[in-house]
Amino acid sequence: MAGCDLLLKGGTLVDGTGAKARLADIAVRRGRVAAVGQLSDWEATTLLDVRGLVVAPGFIDMHSHSDLALLINPKAESKLRQGVTTEVIGMCGFSPAPCPPARKQQIRDTFGAWAQHQDVAWNWGTFGEYIGALRARPASVNVVPVVGHGIIRTAAMGEANRAPSEAELVRMRDAARQAMEEGAAGLSTGLVYAPGMWAETEEIIALAKAIAPLKGIYFSHIRGEADGLLASIGEATRIGREAGVPVQIAHLKSEGRDNWGKSQAALEAIEEARRSGVEVSYDVYPYTAWNTGMAQLLPAWAREGGIEAMVRRLQYPEDRVRLRKELAAAAAADPGRWERRLIASVESEANRAYQGMTLAQIAEQRNMQPEDVVLDLLAEEQGQVSMVGFGMDDGDVKQIIAHPVAMIGSDAAAVAPYGPLGLGHPHPRTYGTFPRVLGHYVREEKVVSLEDAVAKMTSRPAAKLGLADRGRLAEGTAADIVVFDRDDIADRATYQEPHQYPVGINYVIVNGVVELEGETHYDRRPGRVLARG
Repeated sequence: MAGCDLLLKGGTLVDGTGAKARLADIAVRRGRVAAVGQLSDWEATTLLDVRGLVVAPGFIDMHSHSDLALLINPKAESKLRQGVTTEVIGMCGFSPAPCPPARKQQIRDTFGAWAQHQDVAWNWGTFGEYIGALRARPASVNVVPVVGHGIIRTAAMGEANRAPSEAELVRMRDAARQAMEEGAAGLSTGLVYAPGMWAETEEIIALAKAIAPLKGIYFSHIRGEADGLLASIGEATRIGREAGVPVQIAHLKSEGRDNWGKSQAALEAIEEARRSGVEVSYDVYPYTAWNTGMAQLLPAWAREGGIEAMVRRLQYPEDRVRLRKELAAAAAADPGRWERRLIASVESEANRAYQGMTLAQIAEQRNMQPEDVVLDLLAEEQGQVSMVGFGMDDGDVKQIIAHPVAMIGSDAAAVAPYGPLGLGHPHPRTYGTFPRVLGHYVREEKVVSLEDAVAKMTSRPAAKLGLADRGRLAEGTAADIVVFDRDDIADRATYQEPHQYPVGINYVIVNGVVELEGETHYDRRPGRVLARG
């Protein structure tokens, strides 16, 4: 009679490969799947009766921003309770490392103004030392770290709006290569954010070539997701082709009413690139609103030189007049713009009451124009304001989710309804991404089958990341497992009340350890840093 640490009996296995669901037991021994099948003769230290429930590989959040959140609260509450067992961090060009001492404060400001949550020691310099900080404070989930181009650029040349010198480009290439050698899975860019927005395509190709021999992946928040969507996909695929690296496009969308319906052309462009030999895929979140820093409302010239320079411009009379005019012109061309921009987070207690309010509502309460609200809040908060914006069409979202190369990513950091990570008013994707796909787009809308949706969350991202032993449930694979009720699983977080855990998740097992059982989070923190190599 065989023995194991944990036996899941009687569940409906959706193994992650896309294969049809089937009844099967799963035995786990020393953190790995020991057997799959009819295991009635097995003995187990712990037996879980999962009859009537779906048993699947733990979900891989292909696009996450928990770089600092996991150091603040390693329980990763909002992710684990969705069934997420692995997060890919360092996205959109922003990672907390490399962080050389001479640039540490500037890098902290750059990272913080974009992602908030700076209340950590920042006691690292190299990318390897940052990985060491993650390992020293284990989390409830696994982590795949990626190095950010924006931070590499800041470390080499500050936030200058120019091309790098030859010496600076060499430093950037060396930094990208070193981060890969120290465990990064690839290089990410954020080409709508400072300083990444000032990088020419050739600069990124040079860095991508530096990571190619180490089998790095190029992750990109592309240069445009609205009018420039197709050209931006072309740039990303060109980088992949010329550098010889796989490409992962971040949170694919077609933003703005004038661009609704453009998802078909975007998907055709991706298919054509794949036919030409570029290994390009993408991730998507199941919502029609995005979330980013409110500084993105400002024109590029206002963001040159970093956060301090931006805040000074907000207070300089001539610059402020110019900014007000440009913001008003943008609003005139986009009726209802301020009603579709919701404040998600601020740093100061004084302005926290505005979280969850639209800019139009705040303007009415403050008795001023919305343009002045934008400028005042950014100045008062030293640039550290994030917002939610409504801009996508659900038809595009459905089409993007359904495509065969789609993967699922939350584009969110781990938070919780308590403590420092509970102070904001986040996008509901923070709590609901994966259950929303399974509940709304699988069960209710029937956009994709259950088996295909699970594959988009498990084996496909694992294959892209080179995680050969994750993303599937088969003998010998790592025992990252989620058990859920296919009839009940649903997101509960809303734009008005975002701090709500989903329902329908029964168990989450990480590296063979039961970390979540119903409402009980055991906080054993069995997660690992899945560094390259």
